[in-house]
Amino acid sequence: MTSRIEEIRKLLFTQKKVLVNDLSVQFDISRVTIRKDLQQLEDEGIAKRIYGGAVLADCALPSSLSNAKDRTRIALAERACEEIQDGDSIFLGSGQTCCYLAKLLERFHNLSIVTNNITALNDLLKTDARVYLLGGEVTSTDAHTLFSSPENPNTFTNHVFVSKAFTSISGIDLQAGLTVHSIVSTHIYRNLPSIARSWYLMADSHKFGQIAMYPVADLDAFQYLIADDVPENYRTILHQNHTEILLI
Repeated sequence: MTSRIEEIRKLLFTQKKVLVNDLSVQFDISRVTIRKDLQQLEDEGIAKRIYGGAVLADCALPSSLSNAKDRTRIALAERACEEIQDGDSIFLGSGQTCCYLAKLLERFHNLSIVTNNITALNDLLKTDARVYLLGGEVTSTDAHTLFSSPENPNTFTNHVFVSKAFTSISGIDLQAGLTVHSIVSTHIYRNLPSIARSWYLMADSHKFGQIAMYPVADLDAFQYLIADDVPENYRTILHQNHTEILLI
């Protein structure tokens, strides 16, 4: 069941403005409680409070990707679409590759999408999917995309299970495993194996041998790797881990 704060968050993204009185009537709760909800959304960077309500924060829907073109990332997203069927429940991670995937999901029907990708939300809401945005601290690691991460991982792992998770990654290394640049996103990655039946990792060939600051998973944590090319020594390890390689 979608929580009240998630419903208000979605209303902000779709309507760009919400009013305390209207929300109080809609959810049959006090205006004081609604104001606390709006304060929480402002703390997350989603809302900007105004007299009588709140508006969507200017930074909540950046347009940095609107004119960006990256053939490899787009190809990775297209290959990921081959693994998605109508009616799937999926987790969509942060980063530019996942933003490109979000733009392609309009071709599917009856999806249930859990995401922490704030930048992708505008495209996700164009679909007929049920979209659930994870709350928490909002940050960016690439100056192009925003994402959130729950401060308490139990709110994520205890209430979410999806058939497929699609994420990108900052670095893949034989010794360090999977690594990311932001400590905020570590909660998500470390809990993905417990909330998804299948984890699809999307990575271009430049990510191999790269090490970011924070380790989040071993190389046997994901079931599928979507890539443009994979070095031979990594192929050997992935084969031993029974990880299926899906090349674009």
